[in-house]
Amino acid sequence: MAKLDIAIEHGQTAEAARSNFEKAIEAAQKQYSRYIQRVEWSKDREVADLSGPGFAVRLSFDDRKVYAKGTVPAIAKMLEAPMKMFLARVLKK
Repeated sequence: MAKLDIAIEHGQTAEAARSNFEKAIEAAQKQYSRYIQRVEWSKDREVADLSGPGFAVRLSFDDRKVYAKGTVPAIAKMLEAPMKMFLARVLKK
């Protein structure tokens, strides 16, 4: 297992960041349901814990950044840079 620790500036208002955060996680859960088997939201919906075969990742956001922290298979660690670009692109939509 490898540690994942990503922080990306979202450049959005708090309302836009919240809306896009929720939409991105829900879309990922639908698109990758084979891998994302469980999503647990915090009461304020600012944190989502995603898990599936071989990974557990906590996604969160604040006024400036979106964070992804957790453990992933070692092979996925090589995809960290592409994941950052993907998150940045999704957040700008």
